[in-house]
Amino acid sequence: MILSTMNYSRALIFSGLLLFLCYDAGYATHVADNLAIEEHSKVVTTDATPNDPGQVEFWGSYVLQGGKFAWKSNGGREKRGTYLAQLWETQATVGVCKDMDIGIINWFQHTLDKENNYNEFRDLFDSDTGEAVEDETEGPTHGFGWGDLGVTGHWRFYDSAEKKLEIAYIPTIFVPVGRRSNLDHLGSSQGYTSLDNSFAFTKDLGRWNGTVNLGYNTPLAHWERTNHYYGTAHANFAAGYQMFWWLQPEVELIYLHDFGGHGQTANLVSVVFGFIMPLGDHLRLETGVQQDIFGSNKVQTTSGIFSIALLT
Repeated sequence: MILSTMNYSRALIFSGLLLFLCYDAGYATHVADNLAIEEHSKVVTTDATPNDPGQVEFWGSYVLQGGKFAWKSNGGREKRGTYLAQLWETQATVGVCKDMDIGIINWFQHTLDKENNYNEFRDLFDSDTGEAVEDETEGPTHGFGWGDLGVTGHWRFYDSAEKKLEIAYIPTIFVPVGRRSNLDHLGSSQGYTSLDNSFAFTKDLGRWNGTVNLGYNTPLAHWERTNHYYGTAHANFAAGYQMFWWLQPEVELIYLHDFGGHGQTANLVSVVFGFIMPLGDHLRLETGVQQDIFGSNKVQTTSGIFSIALLT
């Protein structure tokens, strides 16, 4: 299918979903005007609401991600070898005190990348010519293993019941304990420690609720170890509508910008369509589709996301 046809189809799907949400918004307003918003979760975007003191949440997610196209540095799209990844992620979060919680993140990943090339001569130069040494080997194309360990938390430093606005600082540090890539295997570890500093803003407006994430992920390692990658600025914009107490359709817009040298600078814009389903006080289901729509120096992927959360 040509690119223009794909864009036209996506526009139709997006327009249809907006019309569906707007119709249900008007209908549901007449059915139950007094329905209170109690769930701020989104499929990808992190909300500003922490766990209550002593409350424990066990969250698990399965993500299936794949693609056969990539964007070049000028934004042009080209076909590439198949990329397919399966990710199982878990997070255990406990409320420490009012407005503060802490969580532990881990994941297991299986990856197929038919265009991967492990560059064993990275940052090496030919002594005769002074040019970078070329690695003509290919692969590996398969791999699996545990990812890095993440420690995260919420500090909600602003909470206004009158304005229905919450603001939280969310730090996350990743420690490189996962399996690393080598000449024979694709690993799941980034190979260095990184720190993500983010702020989350969550706002309720009638049956609508929105969340904005703004942050920067910083590698805590020398640029030689990160292959000239200097960090990623990221911004998420998410909005959901509480149609029923058990169903909240939502949409998210995600932007990533990688800073770096030697071809490491990159951009990616993605959209997420999903549903949040809080089935009582102790169970929540989340499902959605994430589609990359524009980028540079990035693989274009489509992801199916399925999550479940158990709360004490």
